[in-house]
Amino acid sequence: MSKTIFKQTLKQNWKLWAIFTFILSGIVVMVTLAFDPSAMQQMQEMGAEGDGRFSGGGISISLLSILGGVIYGTLGVLLSVIYVIITANSLIASQVDRGSMAYTLSTPITRAKVVCTQALYLISALFAMFTAVTIAGLAAVATHGTAINFAIPDFVNLNLGIFLLAFATASISFLFSCVFNLSSKSLALGAGIPIAFFVFEIMAGTSADFEFLKYFSLNTLFDPSAITGGGSFLPQFIVLAFIGAMLYLLGIKIFKEKDLPL
Repeated sequence: MSKTIFKQTLKQNWKLWAIFTFILSGIVVMVTLAFDPSAMQQMQEMGAEGDGRFSGGGISISLLSILGGVIYGTLGVLLSVIYVIITANSLIASQVDRGSMAYTLSTPITRAKVVCTQALYLISALFAMFTAVTIAGLAAVATHGTAINFAIPDFVNLNLGIFLLAFATASISFLFSCVFNLSSKSLALGAGIPIAFFVFEIMAGTSADFEFLKYFSLNTLFDPSAITGGGSFLPQFIVLAFIGAMLYLLGIKIFKEKDLPL
């Protein structure tokens, strides 16, 4: 790792990170503070438990189910995908395309240090982002005007799960950023594949005719309802971590060995 490269990358990307982190944290906080246990109880008594978002029966589960279905199931995933696409492309392919990578590699810093540092930054940024979201959500629960029974471990697992999904998705974008020297080609696959995964997952949930599409989406491995409903999610988490680690390592290897227009 190069501390110089890491600090430079942090300086160039912190504003984008702050914007997405603020949006995600703000949405989680607003939904949590707006949650009304008494209103939810009335809805459940009227049969609202038939809605999948409120599955689980208890009021505490209802809040987590809303967060899991609306935030971590759709909006949070989309925002993290957008952040990953922009950032991953800017770390390698965009710099090679602009010619700034040639300047960096003209210094004593090796290719291995450059690419490993950029990978470490991307992973660290995602981890910091969802750590901040977790802290913001827990703070909102703690300051909620109405006492609610909130399952903190489930909330932490929701954030761990979306981090691992972002980690694996970022590894795809990072891989193609390392493969291609042109930013346009890097984005074609580095953005196209994660967006396709997101669309496939949405389509699979809209109709039984499209349910088979979930097998072509990495997003299927993150199931918020399994976390909030007491289902199995640890094996999927391990798969996401493994896929992400392997693709990062592959991207690093490719960048170290490929020809660069220096």
